[in-house]
Amino acid sequence: MGPRLLCFAGGAALSAFFVHVGLLATPFFGSGAFLWANVFACFLLALAAGFGLGDLFAVAAGRTHVERSAPRLAVVGGLLAWLAAWGSPAVCRWALASDPDWTLAPALAIALVTLLPGALIAAIAPSELRARAGGGGQGGGDGQSGEHGGRSVTGRFGGGGDGRGALRLMGLTSLGGITGIALSGPSLLRADEVDVWLHAYLCGALLVALGLALLGNLARAVGGAGLVGLVLLSALRPSEVQSAQFAVALKTAWREGQGAGLYYRRTLDKAVLSEDALRAHAQRVSAAEGEKAGVILACEMLMRLGEVTVSGEGLCRTLELLLPPDARPFILPFFEQIESIRSDGRGNLALRIKRSRDEDGRRFTIPGEKPGEKVNFWYTDDFTIHIIREGNIWRLEFGPLTTIKAGIFAIHDTYRTPLRVLRVALWIDASLLGIVLEDHADQVVVKAVAQGDVGAVRTIDVKAIPKETRRR
Repeated sequence: MGPRLLCFAGGAALSAFFVHVGLLATPFFGSGAFLWANVFACFLLALAAGFGLGDLFAVAAGRTHVERSAPRLAVVGGLLAWLAAWGSPAVCRWALASDPDWTLAPALAIALVTLLPGALIAAIAPSELRARAGGGGQGGGDGQSGEHGGRSVTGRFGGGGDGRGALRLMGLTSLGGITGIALSGPSLLRADEVDVWLHAYLCGALLVALGLALLGNLARAVGGAGLVGLVLLSALRPSEVQSAQFAVALKTAWREGQGAGLYYRRTLDKAVLSEDALRAHAQRVSAAEGEKAGVILACEMLMRLGEVTVSGEGLCRTLELLLPPDARPFILPFFEQIESIRSDGRGNLALRIKRSRDEDGRRFTIPGEKPGEKVNFWYTDDFTIHIIREGNIWRLEFGPLTTIKAGIFAIHDTYRTPLRVLRVALWIDASLLGIVLEDHADQVVVKAVAQGDVGAVRTIDVKAIPKETRRR
């Protein structure tokens, strides 16, 4: 009964593994039919390799005990399936690195991730058939050829010879595959609510556990050590698929079918600048620009970053050194919600907000004009900043900017960005379009450019920061 159960479980693990790998690939390649066509093609290719080369896999896995080849393949295939899910983001990024729009990138990535573990799992049934046939003279531990456990293949399957036995094992594998797809239902139906990466890991872990139950003590120790090692690897060095940022990207891809390569471009960090290097950069800017106000120095620093990526936390700690105390409550909350900032070296910044599965974007507040008053902000998505200097005036333009043309009963076009100001008037929200910094002799005047869902674009004075309050 154990080997038959193993064939059934192998089919279930194989189909569930491919389903979850396909889901984990959607943030990189989109969730369209083309991706799933590649997943299906690789699934068939793994089946072909496993069924066609199963006897060779059985020989390699069962040199001393052919009857143990199937559980050994289950253990190795299950471990590789876990490792493949863990390392899938690195493979997807490698496939997209040279050209994020390459048509064959999904096929290459899925094939590299799935073919080896998939072929080994698919080979479970052929290796069990070889064991039942006595291993072709290889020796099944009992010195008999053409028999296994004292009974022939024909007797074991109830008549019909090797062909019927093979068909029954294939049938068990196919039934297991259907069961695996059914068990993948929660991930397929609610990919935004379940931990898809955990389900992918379990596809391999459960197959490993069943395979270990059919092996000897030494093999159990080795296989168990491998499984414990993968658990420790996933806990101490979590894969990208385990991150909150990836969970939100998966949710977006699953719900909206975002275009291929979008998540890859958003999270491509070309060169990460350390906090110490960022602080040294800020000190050089401060020394070169003399007595300029802290908020102006911050803009100078951001413009001169070069083509690098910095962390939001590192930037906040650096800005604390530049900004005067009066300005920090108005500036730092904007950057405290940022995971990382990528600069192209020409004044264009791409900001990636912090993510959590149970929160739609990031919300924060800054002090209002009156004591105790708060202004509520909402980052609905990642956004960009374009820094422009015109004499003593600095402009920070936010994007991406979308335009809603005025309708028949409207007067003004409506401009929207991912930076939303909540409840600016009664129930009306507004989009923050930009910040203007006017560098005067004794102070820096901070102005906000915004437009409500109703009304025209307005420029509002936010804060006047005296220059003498900046801490040196």
